[in-house]
Amino acid sequence: MLNMMFAMMLTLAGTAPTGQLYSSNDWSRDHAAHLLRRAGFGGTPEQIDFLHQMGRRKAVDYLLNYENEPDETLPIEVARAARPDRMARMEMSEQERQREQMRLRRESAAQLTRVLDWWIQTMVATPRPLQEKLVLFWHGHFTSGFREVKSSYLLYQQNELFRKHAAGNFRDLLLDVTADGAMVLYLNSQQNRKGKPNENYARELMELFTMGSGHYTEKDIKEAARALTGIQIDPATGETTFNRRQHDDGVKTFLGRTGPWGPADIVDIILAQPATAEFLAAKFWTFFAHEDPPPNVVKALARTLRKNKYDLKPMLREMFLSDLFYGEKARFTHIKSPVELVVGTMRMLEVPPRDTLAINVALRQMGQQLMQPPNVKGWDGGASWISTSTLFNRYNLVGMILDGTDNPRERARRAAMRRQLEATLGGEAMDARLADAAQPPFDPLPMIRANKLDSPEAVVDYFVRRLLQREIAQGRRQILIRALKDELPESGQIDAASVRLLLHLIVSMPEYQLS
Repeated sequence: MLNMMFAMMLTLAGTAPTGQLYSSNDWSRDHAAHLLRRAGFGGTPEQIDFLHQMGRRKAVDYLLNYENEPDETLPIEVARAARPDRMARMEMSEQERQREQMRLRRESAAQLTRVLDWWIQTMVATPRPLQEKLVLFWHGHFTSGFREVKSSYLLYQQNELFRKHAAGNFRDLLLDVTADGAMVLYLNSQQNRKGKPNENYARELMELFTMGSGHYTEKDIKEAARALTGIQIDPATGETTFNRRQHDDGVKTFLGRTGPWGPADIVDIILAQPATAEFLAAKFWTFFAHEDPPPNVVKALARTLRKNKYDLKPMLREMFLSDLFYGEKARFTHIKSPVELVVGTMRMLEVPPRDTLAINVALRQMGQQLMQPPNVKGWDGGASWISTSTLFNRYNLVGMILDGTDNPRERARRAAMRRQLEATLGGEAMDARLADAAQPPFDPLPMIRANKLDSPEAVVDYFVRRLLQREIAQGRRQILIRALKDELPESGQIDAASVRLLLHLIVSMPEYQLS
């Protein structure tokens, strides 16, 4: 009896005696589905069953140790823009230089469409869902945008950097991001020189990337900026270099410590601050579990992060194993981001993304333009994803996945998008493959035959469970059944068009916007 009471107290408190988050062996199919939604983008019934039969610990480790799965990232060739050499540029007139700059911008923008195409396809097809979910997390954390960077090559390199360090060591990631070409341009490190420091990166490094506001002073920003001088892009090679002649090697006092600090020293001093681990722990919990993380949860995860010298896997494992991660406050309380909505729908229905041009245009309309976050803070997330206009666009996009884009209405819309892109990129730079690809309509009949769904009731129950992954009220179930029956042909034979209408109704339910 005492043991039972003690276990109940631990569950309510949320932490075990060691200070770690409490984890039981409770594990259901619904738990497995929740884990796959949050540590990935959702999955098929077969993928959920696969995790369910493993048990909680093995399922978490399977997703965490994604390097054991084959790397099936799609191949893509991304080239650095070919610039005229320095002498040739010097001989150009001002008008010629402007034309050359416009050519480079158009080529890079056209290449960006291919990079975005590749990233969407990778998220949908990957056998490593947690790795890609973390790439998306880091993209919203260490923001950089094409409008400011003006290089699709550098943004692609940054994306691969996030993939390399996705669940690795945060110190290694932070050092690499500090010297990342896209970040150097985005936050003006190129202008951060000895004697004329630029404080942009130093400020955001502390406020948005590591500690959060209130844990440093303006003097700390100035001293950090001095220590970070000299990180520049070599115009001859386009590679990031450390220019010692532009580095201030004088003594600085930063966060109470004095010395001739350089970039690595600044990172290490920041990581030694208790606020850093707590800031990161809170951000991870908010992204993967729910908003307003309890203080004891933040402290427990931060303790694990510091104990493991900022290796991320132990903290992620503790989070995904904890009972609180599967609690009522976490389940079906997260508003899907536009990317989660699109990628999740395609993964759950096993629809390959063909019309990635239309998908990326729709993502922009819904407020999540990949490789162009709104500002250095990234996307606000949560309730900010939902408004009258974005909700309409969310319904339309999922409808496009179901109905395809090879129909008169979508063809007209695609023609308008092509004209817009050609005006932006130039006709000669337009990617013909993206311009011509059309999304075929979703065919539900193979699923219906494979699962022997021989009645409207069975079809409704199957797709509600597949897409919503929870039970719905009996009255709403009956509405869906009646809607499907009303659309069936006179023969009563279940056909693809009628089922697609049913799916439209399911994905238009408020529940489908939540994860």
